Amino acid sequence: MAQWKALPEGLKPQVRELTIRLRQLKDQVGIGTAALARKTAYSRSSWERYLHARTVPPWPAVEALGRLAGADLTRLQVVWELAERAHAPTGPRAPGPETPVDAVTAAEPINASARSQRRGIVWVAASVAVLAALGATVWLVSAGQPRSSARAPVQPAGYACDFSTRDGRLYAGHSSTADRLAVLNSAGEDVVEVQCLLAHHGFDPGRIDGLFGEHTEQAVMALQRAGGAVVDGKVGPHTWALLRT
Repeated sequence: MAQWKALPEGLKPQVRELTIRLRQLKDQVGIGTAALARKTAYSRSSWERYLHARTVPPWPAVEALGRLAGADLTRLQVVWELAERAHAPTGPRAPGPETPVDAVTAAEPINASARSQRRGIVWVAASVAVLAALGATVWLVSAGQPRSSARAPVQPAGYACDFSTRDGRLYAGHSSTADRLAVLNSAGEDVVEVQCLLAHHGFDPGRIDGLFGEHTEQAVMALQRAGGAVVDGKVGPHTWALLRT
């Protein structure tokens, strides 16, 4: 396993979470950055930047590493979206096929001015794609598509909670699990579900953003104390049972 350098101080938690996850996936694959570059079409220098949090990678790069490691791409995309939104408040780059800038650079020399123009074109195209995707989502909802057909987008104010009860169990519309482990520094839909249910039971998890931070951990511990469970701040089967009551 690589001996990773400490991440920069003041790094946004969403970017920190994504970088840690990328490092874990690279360790799982067990290859160096040179081999990673050959397998993903993103240069070694790009992966050095991504793995040291000097920039947020594009989704295709994250997806490529996730596929190599056999990761859950849906959960990984949630982590990437949160990091990208925190890094670029105007909105995340649209995930999907794109030509890596590094691949273009390797194929033909371009000067700084041309590179800047290329980045501007890519950014405009990505912004148009995001707006189109948002418009399609609104149309699908208005047409009566079920909520389960698409993952809820991250909103500036956090995720919304949609509570319902089935078979005597409480749900918040993001996950139906009763046993998957959610712990400090994890992220994704399970964490959103935890945060919504904590808030429903009167335990403040902080912003409902899908990131299991210290505020959420303290709320879990308070729930565990109130419910007579082991107080460890981890959400496993027993704590899920408390949340779903």
